[in-house]
Amino acid sequence: PKEYIEFLLKYNGGIIAKDEENEIIINDTSGKITLDVLFGINTGNDASDILVWMKELSEDLYENAIVIGDELGHGKIVMIIEGEDKGIYYWDAFNQLEESIDNENTYWIADDFSEFLKLLNFN
Repeated sequence: PKEYIEFLLKYNGGIIAKDEENEIIINDTSGKITLDVLFGINTGNDASDILVWMKELSEDLYENAIVIGDELGHGKIVMIIEGEDKGIYYWDAFNQLEESIDNENTYWIADDFSEFLKLLNFN
């Protein structure tokens, strides 16, 4: 999406302040997450590089999805870029949330990247 490309061109990812203002409540659960990093491209650090994560997680991702970040509990932030499930999601890969079980551990966060950034006070 255009707003995500613009974000990458301007910032190429980045570390997010780990404070209460950047906690995201995960709807339909009893939990919330604190974002750690938004990934960039060719960052020089494998831990924050979209291309590295896409290769590592390619078999586990939904179609039309890219991994764009992670949170302190090591869950991933995933963006589905087209189709009826288009949006930003939290993938609780290690089932940290009480409600998470295998194959039922992905939760909607926002309709698009701009809405997601507003949740992070990243205007």
